[in-house]
Amino acid sequence: MNGSTWHVIKAGRVGAEGYLDLDGKTVTEKAKAEMNSLDTNTDFYIGGVSSLNLVNPMAIANEPVGFQGCIREVIINNQELQLTELGAKGGSNVGDCDGTACGYNVCRNRGECVVNGTTFSCQCSPPWAGNTCEQSAYCLNNLCLHQSLCVPDQSSSYRCLCTLGWEGRYCENKISFSTAKFMGNSYIKYIDPDYRMRNHHFTTVSLNFSTTETEGLIVWIGKAQNEENDFLAIGLHNQSLKIAVNLGESISVPVIYSNGTFCCNKWHHVIVSQNQTLIKAYLDDNLILSEDIDPHKKFVALNYDGISYLGGFEYGRKVNTVTQEIFKRDFVGKIKDVFFQDSKKIELIKSEGYNVYNGDEQN
Repeated sequence: MNGSTWHVIKAGRVGAEGYLDLDGKTVTEKAKAEMNSLDTNTDFYIGGVSSLNLVNPMAIANEPVGFQGCIREVIINNQELQLTELGAKGGSNVGDCDGTACGYNVCRNRGECVVNGTTFSCQCSPPWAGNTCEQSAYCLNNLCLHQSLCVPDQSSSYRCLCTLGWEGRYCENKISFSTAKFMGNSYIKYIDPDYRMRNHHFTTVSLNFSTTETEGLIVWIGKAQNEENDFLAIGLHNQSLKIAVNLGESISVPVIYSNGTFCCNKWHHVIVSQNQTLIKAYLDDNLILSEDIDPHKKFVALNYDGISYLGGFEYGRKVNTVTQEIFKRDFVGKIKDVFFQDSKKIELIKSEGYNVYNGDEQN
């Protein structure tokens, strides 16, 4: 511990069992508590706290003192914390550990940072370019049309992720569809124009889907910005239908229906409704779930800000990270006949989205 070596610490828990890993060496310990859930819906403190009197005596062996040294790459539940004045909520007495303009990971994609006085420059490794090596050289002069996204691939080239209503190598062909075909890196984002007038104690979503996969997020109703956001979600997990709800306190309630199989591109009709804390689900017109997730009714409204996602999230946002591992990956298959809150069918092609194809064809 001479201050010149970086160490990797990993810590976490599964149920009542905790683990601590230092540079690859792991120890585990099981708590004697009867509870399995951990409510950490509070601020995170790095290196110290605003008042050392706040530290729980059970968490320390001696008098509490603040950390002296350098900390970087703090990842909580697969999300890296931004330890900067822009990313942190507050702090004091924190300096630049590196001492130069070249901070940790300032050059992306393994670029080398070079100090130039009080500034820096990045020497990028192929095929990356840009001030911080954030751009693919293959995409600098791309031919992608109609606000499509250029994505570098493994063959020293690139591909275009088309916006809704376009397809083709460069998204040059205009299309229309009523059935959306998702390819595994696709999504549709729907904004409910009547959200402010809705009664948020009641939510209903209805749709048809078909797939050959055993995992995938079908629909996520909610902002999906952080783990505190309310949501109602439907997807597949281990070839079973999974429904998860969070009305508050960041504690989701997952329910899995495993009496059916979803394969062979067969169409299935699913309806999920929320009436305060009563959740009901129908699969192919059969009631498969009726559960009151909180008889005390502490939280009864689904505050989703009018936002719903179909099939996945924006490019670069992994489903397992955004959903806190509730669902593992993007949806591969087809979705049609989407109704949300009322009897008016949603015109999917008029929403925001990328890499969604025409699923009206039989292929």
